[in-house]
Amino acid sequence: MGIFQSIINLFDTIRWRLTMLLSIGLLAYSYGQTPVSNSTQSVQNSSDTLKLTLQQVEDQFKAHNLTLLANQLGISENQAYEIQSQLRLNPSVYVETMPYNQQTKEVLPFRQDNAQQIVQVQQLIRLAGKRNKQLAIAKTNTDLASDRFYDLLRTLTYQLRTTFYDLFYAYRSLDVYNEEITTLQQTVNLYQQQYDKGNVPLKDLTRLKAYLFNLTNERQQLRRRIIDGQADLIILMNSTPATIIRPILAPDAPAQFAVGRLDLNQLYQLAEQHRFDLKGYRDLAKQEQQNLVLQKALAVPDLTLQGTYDRNGSYIPNYVGVGVGISLPVLNKNQGNIQAAKIRTQSSQQVLNAFTLQVDSDVQRAYAKAQQTEQLYQTFDQRFNDDFGRLIEGVTTNYKKQNIDVVEFLDFFDSYKSSQIQFTQLQNDRMQSLAELNFAVGTNPFQ
Repeated sequence: MGIFQSIINLFDTIRWRLTMLLSIGLLAYSYGQTPVSNSTQSVQNSSDTLKLTLQQVEDQFKAHNLTLLANQLGISENQAYEIQSQLRLNPSVYVETMPYNQQTKEVLPFRQDNAQQIVQVQQLIRLAGKRNKQLAIAKTNTDLASDRFYDLLRTLTYQLRTTFYDLFYAYRSLDVYNEEITTLQQTVNLYQQQYDKGNVPLKDLTRLKAYLFNLTNERQQLRRRIIDGQADLIILMNSTPATIIRPILAPDAPAQFAVGRLDLNQLYQLAEQHRFDLKGYRDLAKQEQQNLVLQKALAVPDLTLQGTYDRNGSYIPNYVGVGVGISLPVLNKNQGNIQAAKIRTQSSQQVLNAFTLQVDSDVQRAYAKAQQTEQLYQTFDQRFNDDFGRLIEGVTTNYKKQNIDVVEFLDFFDSYKSSQIQFTQLQNDRMQSLAELNFAVGTNPFQ
């Protein structure tokens, strides 16, 4: 019976090793494939799942984002102020009559021989082009509102793109974890069976279970990151909270961006044209200059035209007179406001110069980051594929020869996982750096 039991145990050991070899072979085969996990499959089959490209996400964002819609109304509000600033001043009318005639004892008398009425009409005429100067300031206010809107659009678009890329590559990393956990779980189950039969030591089984537990925790943290990214994307798109968005990025999309062909001086020029926060500072400096011109105009007094009708109170009945009034700029020449406007004009120009330097610094920094990431990406890409192809082949061959143990097997798993995650993160960093470059320039420099 002992011989038969030994034969049975030998067959069990052979079957276990063949199963392990099959698992390694499946892992090597799946390296070049696109794995789909159970959780990913369930997400894709969900009725609330939307597979969207970046362009589709941006279109929905621009059409439905509540913050954008609210700020867009600010432009219409300032356009209404423009209409108001074009309107001329209303004339004023003054009417005076007798409430009671003490001689005739009449209330509100109105006959020519027993009543007195006075009617005056006044019209203020603004001189020195004050109305046109106020209209110019109102138009600049509209430009400022437009600058704020487009700068908000630039900022939220940057947040949308970074969230989109991070979510896309997070799903890619999740596929790697699902692939490894599935394969490792099968290995743990086999080891558990062999441990129960006394064929493997407890330390090897414990090591496998510990590594499986570590992978599961890392996947859980990644799922939390995906949940946060989903929530941010839903808010930006103003979509239903229950909707699950699965970003889609064409395989050749990253190859369309060649940082090497960009010129830094051209990027500076693009930023000068398309950075609406910088344009806002320019419009603010322009408005301060317009305000200085207006304050100087306010030093010129306005003219008042008046017409008077006096029924019985003048030296002749039915007196009609016209008058002209103007204040004398002797004591108040609006000196304080003019001086303050000059100071604000100088201050706004200094702020504009400082922010222009800040914009150039943003462009230079984003360009340097994009270059550095691009160089690392180009260096790492081909070497990553070749090295891991040879690594998988070598591990499989050595396992067939029983030259590797559990420790080496786990080292392979960890190396495979780390390299896959690092390469995915590098791809994410590259797209994030390109999004940051677009944000710094204010437009897509690759168009």
